[in-house]
Amino acid sequence: MIVIGGSVSFLAGTALQWRLLALTGIIPCLIQLVGLVFIPESPRWLAKVGYEKEFYNALRRLHGDNDDDISHEANKIQDYLQTLKHQSKSSMLDLFQRKYMHSIIIGVGLMMFQQFGGINGVGFYASQTFTSAGFSSGKIGIIAFACIQIPITAVVAFLVDICGRKPLFLVSSTGTFLGCFVAAISFLMKEHNLLQQWAPLFVLCGLLIFEGSFAVGMGAVPWVLMSEEYVQLLLLLWPKLCQKQREEPWKKYKLPSILEAI
Repeated sequence: MIVIGGSVSFLAGTALQWRLLALTGIIPCLIQLVGLVFIPESPRWLAKVGYEKEFYNALRRLHGDNDDDISHEANKIQDYLQTLKHQSKSSMLDLFQRKYMHSIIIGVGLMMFQQFGGINGVGFYASQTFTSAGFSSGKIGIIAFACIQIPITAVVAFLVDICGRKPLFLVSSTGTFLGCFVAAISFLMKEHNLLQQWAPLFVLCGLLIFEGSFAVGMGAVPWVLMSEEYVQLLLLLWPKLCQKQREEPWKKYKLPSILEAI
């Protein structure tokens, strides 16, 4: 949905002035505001603060009149909340223990380099870049940008579990480098009056390669890895939880029920 929204904004920006484009952003905000009125409160939060009647009413709105589904979901939430009450309190500093550092460094590093990859700068200044390359207008490049994002992101959604995470990262990193290299060489040739007629096309191809390659791996896969790293951290805490269960009478609560509730 983020990619679709960004692509629609790119396309709308080719036809609307920036002031009118900014005003059109009010429309989805109003739709969301009206929709929030009809969304029930979080059942997990209602159970946590002790609003039992509202808790079951919210579950009934979400699951309909199926009493079995409501009872099953209510039991899972109550089990999870009971588990949280008996767990020892933890802080952010617990994440920086030596045994967790490998996972933390990988997750935070990928997110940091994703932002340093330059995708925001390429998108924000795409119109000026295409104009500087020799196009009479930057609209053709913007339209190409918008059209390439959605299909590539859709394909990656299927490939991420088929090809694995690391191959997609390697392809993405290689492609973003090649895209930047082609665009840089194109501007260098234009500056030295070499292949003037081909420079705009090379810049367009280079930036499209960069955009497509970023979407293949660096755009979405770090978020997938972050969620997986958090699960790994929870599994690393499992031995400590087992020890706690042996010491406390609530040992009936097992890790699978905790994972399902989360």
